[in-house]
Amino acid sequence: MTSPLTVTTRVSPSPCLAGHVVYGVTSATGYLAGSATNPLPIVCTIAALLCLAARMFAGEKLPGVVNDLLLVLAALGLIASFAVFTLARVPLAADVYFIPVNYPAAEETALHTSIVGVAAYLVAIMALIVDAFTVRD
Repeated sequence: MTSPLTVTTRVSPSPCLAGHVVYGVTSATGYLAGSATNPLPIVCTIAALLCLAARMFAGEKLPGVVNDLLLVLAALGLIASFAVFTLARVPLAADVYFIPVNYPAAEETALHTSIVGVAAYLVAIMALIVDAFTVRD
């Protein structure tokens, strides 16, 4: 038996997409423009968005097990993206907060923008966790 989609299922793609855009922007512009970009957060986020899209558009027609599997895969993709994104920005945080000597203003801007992206990923992950534990009829 399938169930209607919850509000968190419909809401979670927005912060997920926001975190994805922030990762792309901070990796390609400003202080980090010349550094290598790890493709794993991009791939995992796109896979998570595809899983969420499948749940949104075909979720009512899919068996409950497949619907739940898509939810778990989306959550795992976002958690992987969050982890890699956060670990990639640890050197920025170390330079700005723990070694506050002569760092460029662009580095601080990149860090603070990245914090917004990490927070967006966290909101999306929390929405999926809430969705996983929501009682369905």
